[in-house]
Amino acid sequence: MSTKKEFRFAYFTPNYDATVCFYRDGLELPLINDWDRGPDDRGSVFAASSGLIEVLARPKPGETSHMLDERPPQGAFMVIEVDNVDADYRRALSKNLPIAQELKDQPWAHRNFCLTEPNGLILYFYQAIEI
Repeated sequence: MSTKKEFRFAYFTPNYDATVCFYRDGLELPLINDWDRGPDDRGSVFAASSGLIEVLARPKPGETSHMLDERPPQGAFMVIEVDNVDADYRRALSKNLPIAQELKDQPWAHRNFCLTEPNGLILYFYQAIEI
């Protein structure tokens, strides 16, 4: 039995194809696993730093046993530590990804920028810095 545990942020989206494209092609996150068992049973799992992001196609009402909150993301955001935040920011600009906050140094010793993904969720990318 494996002792390694994982952290996974999983969510359903009505914008499955656009969301997968954002993570796969826009952010170039490694695709760990994906499946397509029909329009209401599709998913993709991406590596993001030491965790995973699982994107699931939103099923039709009443067709899933998962807890499903129909509201858009509220008050939640993902924080992802990266090796080279400047390079990631330049790549985001070159791909015209939706920048929510420009690259800047924060007083809490982060150099960061934020993107908005297709479902309105904010992604906070940072690298620790000396202040």
